[in-house]
Amino acid sequence: MNKNILRISLAILMGLFLAGSVLAATNLSFSPASVNVTSGETFNMVVSVNPQEVKNYTVKTEIEFPADLLEIKSFSFGSNWIPLSQSGYDLIDNTNGLLIKTAGYPGGLSSIATFGTISFSAKKNGTGTISAGNNSFALDATNQNLLSGTPQASVVITAPAPAETPAPAPSVVTPTSEKPITPEDDTTPAEEDIEEKIIAEEEPEQQPEEASSLLASIGNLVSFGTGNVLIGIIVSIIALLILFFVIKGIRLRKSK
Repeated sequence: MNKNILRISLAILMGLFLAGSVLAATNLSFSPASVNVTSGETFNMVVSVNPQEVKNYTVKTEIEFPADLLEIKSFSFGSNWIPLSQSGYDLIDNTNGLLIKTAGYPGGLSSIATFGTISFSAKKNGTGTISAGNNSFALDATNQNLLSGTPQASVVITAPAPAETPAPAPSVVTPTSEKPITPEDDTTPAEEDIEEKIIAEEEPEQQPEEASSLLASIGNLVSFGTGNVLIGIIVSIIALLILFFVIKGIRLRKSK
């Protein structure tokens, strides 16, 4: 009977140990769990660790992504993590689509926390999956791996919408108060201006010609048609003298 009690006790202890191991499983998660972006855009994905109240001291995440669709631009650890930069524990490989990051948490992590943030760039159209690899782990104080399951996130990349071409602005006709030109109009305003300018230019040129003609007529009169003014003056004096003597002779005859 004592043997049966011992066996039962061992079975209960084993069950409690297994139950404790199941309850103590550490989970990784991605946020957001699905991504919809356009090619050329950049987006962030947060990797979180949930130890479910059992302290985790070291966490390694091995994340696979489609290298033909995505490219990692940067990775930044969350608060309080101490990165482990040894070969095999720290890698960004955009050619093969692999990210490995490992870090320790001083004093142990017992509640959910951000492990790190990945910045991805969408390269071209397509769909793919970001997933945690089987080589990821979360170690407790005894270096036992408590990690359970590997999360995934879906990515859909579409082409950017074509830029809209703005419609041309409608032309606006401004009404004017000018009188429309009709076939009855003999000349346009421009032609009338030209004619006025021609007349204005011709009039000053005609005035000297008319003055010259007047002076020529007076000269002819004075010179008695000889064209010589001096001769004309002498002839005029002689004519006056003759007229004087004629008048004087007439008076003398009347007085006798």
